[in-house]
Amino acid sequence: MDQDIAWWTTVVFGTDERTDLPRYLRIVTAIEQAIDARTVIYGQRLPAERTLAAALCVSRGTVVRAFEELVGRGVLERVHGSGTFVRPRPTTSRPVIRHLDSSTDEVGDMIDLSGSAPIGPSHLPIIDWDFDPTTYGANLPARGLPILRQALARHLTRLGVPTEAEQIIVTTGAAEALDLLLRTHSAAKRPVVVGAPMWPALRSVVTERTAPSLCLYPDAGGVDPAAARRALRRTGASIAFFDVIESGPSGRTTATFRSPRIAAAIEDHSAVAVEDLSFLPLAAAHDPQVRPLAALSERVTAIGELNRMFWAGCGIGWIRETAPDATLLTASFRLPIPALSAQEHAARLLDAASAQWFADRYDHLARTVTYLRDLLAKSVPSWTVEPSTTGDGVWIRLPVVDASTFAHVAARSGVRVCVGYECVTDGGLREYIRVSAAADLPVLEGAVDRLVEAWATYTRRLAASV
Repeated sequence: MDQDIAWWTTVVFGTDERTDLPRYLRIVTAIEQAIDARTVIYGQRLPAERTLAAALCVSRGTVVRAFEELVGRGVLERVHGSGTFVRPRPTTSRPVIRHLDSSTDEVGDMIDLSGSAPIGPSHLPIIDWDFDPTTYGANLPARGLPILRQALARHLTRLGVPTEAEQIIVTTGAAEALDLLLRTHSAAKRPVVVGAPMWPALRSVVTERTAPSLCLYPDAGGVDPAAARRALRRTGASIAFFDVIESGPSGRTTATFRSPRIAAAIEDHSAVAVEDLSFLPLAAAHDPQVRPLAALSERVTAIGELNRMFWAGCGIGWIRETAPDATLLTASFRLPIPALSAQEHAARLLDAASAQWFADRYDHLARTVTYLRDLLAKSVPSWTVEPSTTGDGVWIRLPVVDASTFAHVAARSGVRVCVGYECVTDGGLREYIRVSAAADLPVLEGAVDRLVEAWATYTRRLAASV
């Protein structure tokens, strides 16, 4: 079996979003997106056509047609006697700094630091990546494969949240999990209380699915229990969303002594409390005293995704509810189901990731964040890098009223960042950006170089407009 077959079936074909396309075009689209995201690198050999066809449960002719289409587009090249490879695309040695009025929006060799998960899988625990699609029959459980739900239950139990497999519903991500909960509890009819900032994907779900929400901003100690109690009492919210582990992109952990008081406030009100535990495994490896709200109150529904600790192509999220009600279970049958290979590989990764692996991963991210913070402070001293207690990125306040224009310039300079207002529902944090540190040091160094040049371009134009 080709060495890369497990990566293609898991990372590239982990989810099928464009089910309206012919199968061969879905293969074409998935490969092109993986190359653009640099999940698949230039010069990498693709699996043999027959092997990939068997893994994807399609005919060899379908894969051949997809490869021929990609060869015609100049994306792949065939080398007689060696196989099919990703063709290198010409790039400049340095990023091209384009004028603001340029009609070209994209730059080749884009560095995307707007997300929160590592793109590369090189740091993952060692597992068996072989996958036999004939293992499972036609009647697949909509709530997720038993092997994955059992692995998630063991994983959460080790983290201090006792869980049974029947309490788990598998989704394609944390945003899909939150969307299901909001729809199930009819949140659109009532306001919600959300801890701010939150990840852009989660914020988009809240904005789309609910009435106007009230944002709770953390202070130096994280989420304020008194503020949470007041917000729940005054709004009569149907949903309250908290992240005491890292306060979303800001990377600010809520003080341990506050968590029981927040849990008590939840117990005293009727709102359904939802907690994001995506970063808990890494935070708990660093500080065993970290206690999520789900460990303190049965009223808390936990959600999360495995992308944060494994890699961006994982495509696995989950819901953990003390006693999933019939409405939630019925709604879960309408959810998109992650690929079987992705579910099985996720279960193996969860079982293979030891406490030491999580501790080493946290230490690596902490060193990278410190390096990125120091590099930015030296390179752009006018920026203010906010302090954080956890997380895998830096939260930066720019000396401008609105950072979105700079983010636009940075994208044209070849690096994407997250803008603060994309993380809240009330239009605040407009002067903030977030830069992910979940990348190799050479990539981060190149990204900072581009940000420095983008800032110079932006400030020159700003000065000229005065």
